[in-house]
Amino acid sequence: MRRRSLAAALALVALLSGTAPAAAPQAPVDLLDLMKVRGAATVQRGVPVTLRDGTRLFATLVTPNRPAGERLPTILIQSPYDPSWELGGATVSRLVHAGYAIVVVNARGTQWSEGEYHWMKGAADDGEDSVKWVTSQPWSNGKVGAYGCSSSGEVQFALAKRNPPGLKAMVAMAAATGIGVIPGFADQGIFYTGGVPSFDWAAWYRSQGHRYHPKLPAGVSQREREALIATYSAAANPPEGWDWAQHLPSRDVLKATGSPESEFDRLITMKPNDPRWRDYDFLNTGDSTRVPMLHVDSWYDTLESYGTAKVFEYLSRNSPDQYLIMGGTAHCSMGTETENTKVGERPIGDARFDYEGQILRWFDHWLKDDGKGDLAMPRVQYYPLESNRWVSDKAWPPRSTPRRMFLDSKGDANGLAGGGKLIDRPGRGAPDRFASDPMNPVPTHGGGCCDRNVSRDQSAIERRDDVLVYTTAPFDRTLKVAGYVNATLYLSTSTPDADVAVKLVDVYPDGKAYNIYDTIQRLRYRDGIDREAPMEAGRVYKVELKQIVAASHFAPGHRLRIEIAGTNFPQYERNIHRGGANHEQSEPVTARTTLYHDKDRASFIELPVVP
Repeated sequence: MRRRSLAAALALVALLSGTAPAAAPQAPVDLLDLMKVRGAATVQRGVPVTLRDGTRLFATLVTPNRPAGERLPTILIQSPYDPSWELGGATVSRLVHAGYAIVVVNARGTQWSEGEYHWMKGAADDGEDSVKWVTSQPWSNGKVGAYGCSSSGEVQFALAKRNPPGLKAMVAMAAATGIGVIPGFADQGIFYTGGVPSFDWAAWYRSQGHRYHPKLPAGVSQREREALIATYSAAANPPEGWDWAQHLPSRDVLKATGSPESEFDRLITMKPNDPRWRDYDFLNTGDSTRVPMLHVDSWYDTLESYGTAKVFEYLSRNSPDQYLIMGGTAHCSMGTETENTKVGERPIGDARFDYEGQILRWFDHWLKDDGKGDLAMPRVQYYPLESNRWVSDKAWPPRSTPRRMFLDSKGDANGLAGGGKLIDRPGRGAPDRFASDPMNPVPTHGGGCCDRNVSRDQSAIERRDDVLVYTTAPFDRTLKVAGYVNATLYLSTSTPDADVAVKLVDVYPDGKAYNIYDTIQRLRYRDGIDREAPMEAGRVYKVELKQIVAASHFAPGHRLRIEIAGTNFPQYERNIHRGGANHEQSEPVTARTTLYHDKDRASFIELPVVP
């Protein structure tokens, strides 16, 4: 089983186009030194922001030195994290030096802010009130830009729907957890993927998303608030490791560890189509915005990047001034690229990009120039993995030619030593079979969120007998892929429900096999979240998986591979295979799945090939 350093995982969330602490700070951080603005700005912590219901959020305010009476454009960051996590990036420092005030408002019920924390509930009201507070301050010129990555990005969609006066532009980075249901995406804040709960969320709630937090005493002075915040930490300190994820039933997976109460305890009991999802301030079908948005993400943010691409595509149809930047790195690590960029174990080429300059130009255009003049920014910019160059386009996805690669074998595609192939015509061989035992799941090895080793050699996973492996012949010329990769599989199972996990892999000439993207589908939701239906044992079903997005070059001598299995744990909850409420069950059975690839049931993947 994969082990992650939780401290490192959480620190990754703070990476904002530059540097960030390698782990959660254990001692008070001097923000002026962290931001490299000593002598150029002042910092005030514990500044109260009073909401419409009287709850006080506490903010950290960074104001650049300026002539008396000069008013400033402001960058608003709404975050559940220690402000030092949000202020440590090079982009924020550059914004301060460019004359922007920075306000980090801690979300309701997080850090020292009052109230209880409920993920994405009330986010629109609280965000709107925060903008109103900023624009009413004597140092504000009334123009606000929203900025942030991951948790501080997701809340921007709720705010964008409100179009509050003064909000001029947004930079939403790795923010797809703020999306509910839109065309091509139905994962409810990515709590689900294909109807399967993500245990990356369980890990986050175990460490950060607690309902209750320590609070500052009421009635103390501003000076005393700042002194208390500088002396004490409001950060949680949970134990590391993933052994807790093995607990059954999954509804009690956090309670069994003694974790404080969190929204996860409720979410794990909700189906993807539960009407209670309407209580969450997600961007949903029918929503739009008048606020210009720069969507930023990276291909190896495999939790978020599909949703980021889909929300950009959706808003581009009904909202003005939508832009997209997709890099090659892991979750919220944009700006760490080098001439020889590595993501986890995989080299991806020279992926360098001037994120700082692009973001500064974006805010200058909308907050200083009032949107006048030439923005001089392509609508879409993305980095194909291993290409050594960035590509600009007018839309996403780019124009492409679909290429189908069909699965084939002699019924022996189990494991790396098997005979599974990807070929350009429908397969003719006997079907393949694999067992999925929830008590011996295929371990997660790369992928997901917040792991520096997001891309890893999959060879050890591919030696397992419960993983089907299908591989092309070596390419004699570069295969260029950009867009959505779809899989169509014909299969049957022995149980009323099962999961199918698919992984896209680039195989190097030396045999190392690096994951590019993965997805999973709970088969009861094979026809959509509103058409839940059990599987009939032995009946063959056509199942389509459409939640893979990628831009990658497969060089000569490389091969393309897909892996198919029934688990990917602990990234995703295990299916107990009994049907019914999976989160309540603790007595698993093994599912036996048959995958067909003959002339009449031709299973294939479809690649978007670009010139």
